[in-house]
Amino acid sequence: MPKIAKHVEKAILEMPQKEKDKLLIRLISKDTLLTEKLEHQLLGDDNDTLDRRNELLQQIIEMASYEHYDTPGWLMMAMREKSGQITRHEKVTKDKFGEVVLLLALINEPFTRQKDMLEKKSKRADNFAEYVVKRARVIVNKAEKLHSDYYVEIEERVNDMLTFIHKYQPCRYYLEATPLPKSWNP
Repeated sequence: MPKIAKHVEKAILEMPQKEKDKLLIRLISKDTLLTEKLEHQLLGDDNDTLDRRNELLQQIIEMASYEHYDTPGWLMMAMREKSGQITRHEKVTKDKFGEVVLLLALINEPFTRQKDMLEKKSKRADNFAEYVVKRARVIVNKAEKLHSDYYVEIEERVNDMLTFIHKYQPCRYYLEATPLPKSWNP
């Protein structure tokens, strides 16, 4: 973002408060993420963050339960969409723990609910496997950065994810390039 010249900054600061407020509102309204973030900070509370997290978790479960994915590739595309929503959730709420919980669900739910399709279909399985291994690496890194009090709540889910990935045949090749532990013991 370009820096404002000192003389322009000084002129802006000398403007009447009412005019500055109008400009500020116009600028903020152009950035939807900033608008959503301010709305959450100014009007939301802890329950709002939890409600947003639970709503997104429910959407992930519904996405993973959808019965008409023909290949792992279609499933991966749906997972990528949800991944973007998880990132937005974290940017708006600063919910680091919720981000890890949601990312774990993003990997674990499809392996649980789409097990038959993932085992039978090989078309696009490599793309899916590569995506899952890379996301798992990100999840493990984010989990390790959380406060140790959270480890008890996520340890089982992280280990489930690692088990799914290590058992899924197409992931084996990608595990060589992006090594993941077989179990997570923080």
